[in-house]
Amino acid sequence: MLITILAFIVAIGLLVSIHEYGHYRVAKSCGVKVLVFSIGFGRTLWQWQRGETLWKIGVIPLGGYVRMLDEREGDPIAAVDLPRAFNRQAPLAKMAIVAAGPVANFLLAIALYWGLSLSGVEILKPVVSFVSPNSAAEKSGIRPGDEVISLAGKAVSSWEELQFSLLEQGGSAVTVPLQLRSITGSERAIALDLSQLKRDDIDQQLLSRLGISPIPLSLRVSQVAPKSAAASAGIMAGDLLYMIDGQPLHGWADVQEKVAKSAGQPLLLSWKRDGQVLERTVIPDALEENGKKVGKLGLSPVVDASAWKQQQFERQFGVLSGLQYAVNKTYQGSRLTLIMFWKMLTGLVSIKQVSGPITIANYAGESARLGVSAFLEYLCVISISLGVLNLLPLPVLDGGHLMYHTIEFLTGWRLPLRAEEFGQRVGIVLLLGLMSLALYNDIYRVFLG
Repeated sequence: MLITILAFIVAIGLLVSIHEYGHYRVAKSCGVKVLVFSIGFGRTLWQWQRGETLWKIGVIPLGGYVRMLDEREGDPIAAVDLPRAFNRQAPLAKMAIVAAGPVANFLLAIALYWGLSLSGVEILKPVVSFVSPNSAAEKSGIRPGDEVISLAGKAVSSWEELQFSLLEQGGSAVTVPLQLRSITGSERAIALDLSQLKRDDIDQQLLSRLGISPIPLSLRVSQVAPKSAAASAGIMAGDLLYMIDGQPLHGWADVQEKVAKSAGQPLLLSWKRDGQVLERTVIPDALEENGKKVGKLGLSPVVDASAWKQQQFERQFGVLSGLQYAVNKTYQGSRLTLIMFWKMLTGLVSIKQVSGPITIANYAGESARLGVSAFLEYLCVISISLGVLNLLPLPVLDGGHLMYHTIEFLTGWRLPLRAEEFGQRVGIVLLLGLMSLALYNDIYRVFLG
């Protein structure tokens, strides 16, 4: 819990500081007077005066703001300071100041990705190690050991690219063409069926929902669920399964397939322990999944460490190639964020995908426990999301103000103050609704999900 809290504070504090500093730096460059630079909201924990700007840290670390000199706020302004008021700047200057916050978030992601690339990047090959029995992937013709070469005509070089591409297709496509290379080296084309996916299925677990995984599973048992059928039969962690009903097992998919079809029916299970062969009749527990009875033993397999290592390789980058990699990663992340947001608006993807501070904190803690590289990569993802969110054309966000100033630049017509105030109220209502949805989803995941 302590790691999670600290990781969350560091992540949000850094990302908000970078965002607000973007606004501050460009405002100062344009000659605008900055009155307050605040990280956090609510009661002030700490503040200090530096030059003409009051720097503050608020008690609620979920945002921040930069307050600039502006005649529209009603405070009296000295005549000498009028040229430095934000509202008196040229439209292009106002556009630059407003856009600087999100741009700073994108630049942070690029910088972090670039730094990570210079030390080498672990790439997971787009090789399917496990296919769930009776899944959409198996029915479509995907087999263990297949390598995905391309998806919808676009080359795929990593498992991450495969996931991104499928998320882009999910919810809108019924089938997706895949080009596969089998273990023997032969290539074939298949059509992956997405028709059975529900809106709630289009998320980071999409590939596992389709029935494919890059993780090679052995026949050795890692865990046995208490009071399960396997526990009743005396199976223990470390045992090696090798036959069911006298038929040899070639992989964990064989175990899943045979057990799933035998809900409440006896199976003769054979396994090895310390060189000794054990055999016992087991009756799988019958559980209901999607309206069908499915057999479960209550076993978890051990990951095949040597095969897992072969699935990965380290890609080395130079200074320029690393920068290109960083820009491309940031672009792909931004594009996917926009696509998923649009799909939520159009009803193709569930609004349950909207996450709030609890989910962000949980992932920040998990990534921090995995190490510095994982935490920095997570910062990149959140920084990109923050940049994209702030560019949405909602009046209360940077994107809304950017829209106003763009209209002024193109037409020479400035939106009346009353209209801006109305837009602000509408934007606040919409933003509060979005934040409430995110918090509800967080609470649902923690307590009910």
